Amino acid sequence: MFVQLWCAGLTSDGADSYAPGELLHRARTSRRQLLGFADRSHSSVERDLAYDVRYDCALIRLCAVSGITTTPAAFGQPRVERARLEHALAETGTDLA
Repeated sequence: MFVQLWCAGLTSDGADSYAPGELLHRARTSRRQLLGFADRSHSSVERDLAYDVRYDCALIRLCAVSGITTTPAAFGQPRVERARLEHALAETGTDLA
């Protein structure tokens, strides 16, 4: 199910035409939202999932323009793949924080 949401999110808003700077801005914004709501006691499963998918899609798009590859199968363990992609971006000098 997660992979289906992820794929739908990637094709939903035409982000393929965004400049790298806009992709970085979107990734940073969605990461802050994801981390901000993860610490709140009144979060919901639906909201958490929406923030997960939004951040993952932004992260994937940013990685794609940076030459870092991933696949839907790699998101079988989303936290592991996020950490790998964040690390790969950091190695290229891209700071998501």
